[in-house]
Amino acid sequence: MSRYQIIRELGRNHEGGRITYLATDTHLDSPQQVVIKEFRFATSGADWSGFKAYQREIEILRELKHPRIPHYLDSFETKSGFCLVQEYKNALSLAVRRSFTPEDIKKIAISVLEILVYLQKRTPPVIHRDIKPENILVDKELNAYLVDFGFARIRSGELALSSVAAGTPGFMPPEEQFCRPLTEASDLYSLGATIICLLTGTRSLDIGNLIDDNYRFDFKKLVPKLNPGFITWLEKMVEPNVKQRYRNAAVAFAALQPIQVVGNSSSLEMLFRAIKPKIKVLVVGLATLAFIPIFGRNWLIPRDKITLIAETPTNNVKQDNVKQLLETRRCPGCYLRGAMLGGAVLWSAYLDNADLSSAKLRSANLWAAHIEGANLNGVDLMSASLLGASLQGSSLSNADLENANLKRANLRNADLQRANLENANLEGAFLENANLKDANLKDANLTNARLKGAIMPDGSKHP
Repeated sequence: MSRYQIIRELGRNHEGGRITYLATDTHLDSPQQVVIKEFRFATSGADWSGFKAYQREIEILRELKHPRIPHYLDSFETKSGFCLVQEYKNALSLAVRRSFTPEDIKKIAISVLEILVYLQKRTPPVIHRDIKPENILVDKELNAYLVDFGFARIRSGELALSSVAAGTPGFMPPEEQFCRPLTEASDLYSLGATIICLLTGTRSLDIGNLIDDNYRFDFKKLVPKLNPGFITWLEKMVEPNVKQRYRNAAVAFAALQPIQVVGNSSSLEMLFRAIKPKIKVLVVGLATLAFIPIFGRNWLIPRDKITLIAETPTNNVKQDNVKQLLETRRCPGCYLRGAMLGGAVLWSAYLDNADLSSAKLRSANLWAAHIEGANLNGVDLMSASLLGASLQGSSLSNADLENANLKRANLRNADLQRANLENANLEGAFLENANLKDANLKDANLTNARLKGAIMPDGSKHP
């Protein structure tokens, strides 16, 4: 590393053992600024899946030659890990708050689409899989740069199959979440979600507030001055059913170019307002409802996978708490014992210290939910999505988590005695000091799971 002189730290991921630096390459006749991504895999608790992502990123970046994809320059080992060196672009990520007009945002969208056209025209095409504000840099001239190819996948053959979800909740298309085949249209969904964040002034962490209970983005009322044609284009970008989206970036690019972003308004300003979705509680006759459409005509969730509020036993659950949770996704400390919430959309919900014992949350979507110190004894979370959720210190004894997605979930100090985790995805999960005594881990995916100090099913303590 003596070749590179560190200028300053640009970012740090403590849990993953990753640090990004701005540095100078001193071995050139004219010193050049570069970006160094360091992965410390010798660090206690470092994420080995991140190291594999770096390897994948290097393999892909070596092959890419586009002016708005920072070039691969070098890679080398260190005493504690590995470093990737890339071209430095003097541009801020879209995660940094800035003021853009709607027309600025259209220019940014076109700039990113141009990069995607390049990636998709390669043989075989490249699918980025993690497009979000944090991974798009934009300079003063509104040129966009696409970074972080750690999750990228080469689409060889007819389809790219994803065995595990690898993107970011809210920006990840439904086909990625449910491990269905990926296509060129998959990256369009993520770009559309990013554009919606820019138009509405929404932070990446809060994107779940824009998605209704039918998995559709509810944003039109927040952007009343936008041209209906642009709204239609954007809705097609984030269509949950991949077959209803634009086929690829070239088609989306051609459709966007002639569209006027703002309607007949003389002002080019955008009103960014706080978002608080109003999700109406659905109460219908049980005999009249067999299926609820979630992803368009082709993707239907069977009636037995979702439970309506009409079924909630009034003697077990306070209806106002259930309603509050569904409308605001916030109910810390709430009494929700036995709540019938099967299939509920609760992305980024805040439920710390809540009593959810014996609650029915089968097939619920709890991506990135905060449920620390909660009572989840006997809860039914079968086939639920808990990707990146935090359940630290929660009690889940006798919980049914069969087929649940707990990838990268925080289960430190959680009590999982006698929990059913058969076929659950625990890849990269944080299970330090968790109690797994008598838990059923048959066919569970524990790849890269952190188990230091955990009590294993046989009663032994993991070193």
